[in-house]
Amino acid sequence: MKLERKFLLLVTGIFIFSSLIGWLVFKNMIDEINRDWSRQFVERQILFDRYRTFSPLIKEVALAKKLAAEPALIHMALHENDPLARRNGLAVLEKYRIRFSDHTYFAAFALSGHYFFNNAAGDYSGDELRYTLSQDHPADGWFYATMAQGQDFQINIAQDQHLNETRVWINALVRSGKEVVGVVGTGMKLSAFLSETVNLTQPGIHNFFIDDDLSIKLSSDTHLIDYASIAKMPDQRTTMNALLKPDDIKKLRQTLLQIKEGDSNDVANLWVQFDGRTFLLGVARLPGIGWYDLTLVDQKKLGLVKGFTYVPYAIGALFLMVLLVLGFALHQWILQPIMSLKKASDAIQGGHFEVMPPLVGEVEVGDLSRSFRHMVAFVRNTHRELEERVKERTEALHRLTEIDVLTGLLNRRGLMDRFDNELARLSRNGGSLGLLLLDLDHFKEVNDTYGHAAGDLALVESALVIERHNRPYDYAGRYGGEEFLVILPGCNNEDLTAIAERIRIAIAALKLEYEGRSFSFTTSIGMYHVQQPEPRDTMLSKTDKALYLAKVSGRNCVRLYEEKPA
Repeated sequence: MKLERKFLLLVTGIFIFSSLIGWLVFKNMIDEINRDWSRQFVERQILFDRYRTFSPLIKEVALAKKLAAEPALIHMALHENDPLARRNGLAVLEKYRIRFSDHTYFAAFALSGHYFFNNAAGDYSGDELRYTLSQDHPADGWFYATMAQGQDFQINIAQDQHLNETRVWINALVRSGKEVVGVVGTGMKLSAFLSETVNLTQPGIHNFFIDDDLSIKLSSDTHLIDYASIAKMPDQRTTMNALLKPDDIKKLRQTLLQIKEGDSNDVANLWVQFDGRTFLLGVARLPGIGWYDLTLVDQKKLGLVKGFTYVPYAIGALFLMVLLVLGFALHQWILQPIMSLKKASDAIQGGHFEVMPPLVGEVEVGDLSRSFRHMVAFVRNTHRELEERVKERTEALHRLTEIDVLTGLLNRRGLMDRFDNELARLSRNGGSLGLLLLDLDHFKEVNDTYGHAAGDLALVESALVIERHNRPYDYAGRYGGEEFLVILPGCNNEDLTAIAERIRIAIAALKLEYEGRSFSFTTSIGMYHVQQPEPRDTMLSKTDKALYLAKVSGRNCVRLYEEKPA
């Protein structure tokens, strides 16, 4: 055989072998890039879902649990035939109705079986008792199942057949000691709740929220939601078994168990068959609710690099004409640009979002690098927006931990943080710092005489007085019970006394009215002033002694703590 033919055969063999290897390497690289991007996208999508869905739900759950612990409501559950007990209990329910996001409440009591309800429009004010529950009525099964399960709270999506209301119901148990005496809570309209959660997905993405039994709690397809799951037997529920193959269900159950036993912030990924195609399934637990967020992502919809399978064939055609030139061109035009993009992709995957992929290559590869750059810009912006949203949610949650819910002032934790900051600033820069400790006089008598709701009104109005008389840079908060603490940086004795007197006079001038009965009250104020930082507990103790001095001096007065001469 002629050398020319051997060379041609060798070139042909090298071409076929190299083309095959090149095609496999190219496809694997593209698949890996797409898979890595899909995993990152799923994790960010789940993180966004967690903060988007968790915050409003946890707020409503916390309010429902707080409502269930209200003494007036527990008393109503035990003594519903007492007109005063019923009136006080309904007043508490009405107060919480305004605070619930949907301005709706319900309450059902075990002893009487009575079901009370009022909606956002207040259509049932004065007629809150809607019907009586019965164990013989299937529509009332949710109530008895909720009590039997004994969980502090449950989230149930169901239609109240008596009221013709389909909602996301938050059920909280009312207990008297260890005995369950009722169920209270609120309901959010299902359509509005879905629009805030699973209906915000993108093409190629499916969201489901499930529980430990794989029951579908939320889905953009409302036909898949497992309504009234509390009152159902396990084999009657709508679960993920109908959507995934048995092997994938087994993997999903193992994943749920691992997440439940591990870190609540973990996000797990697995590949499953869904709707006849391969999807990446991201799984995360929603802490505090007991649900799981399932995000199914069609990799073909999110693939970064598409439509370039013809590149190896184009390279092969050039390779047949001139192997050496093609080898050089392959390195210069294809492999090196892709490796540059891969290097940039690795850096970005490692968290270096400031890296900008280079514009390399020409024609298709150049378009690919530009598309890759656009993709990175999109990922960077998405990451930045996500971080900002997470930061906003974190700050909002942090603010909630520092604010007293009733008065809107700082709570004890928020006050102590500001106090420590001011002590540190006083230590660095010098100056002065004043403290006012207020205690509402005979506050227990207000509660006993007019009711706890009147006491709450007194606390709120007192907080408003304190805020009005504070300087812009002062800090005021509810120190505990009927006590308020005010921190006044850069304040001398005269200013401290003047501010305290104005607050005392303003509170004494309050004339409040609750349920047609008028009442008023006074306050005693203790003051302490320093120009050198002292330990926080020492300053609080001295201020408390000044308050005690005001109390024993007849109340409704202001007293300054002064060191006794040695």
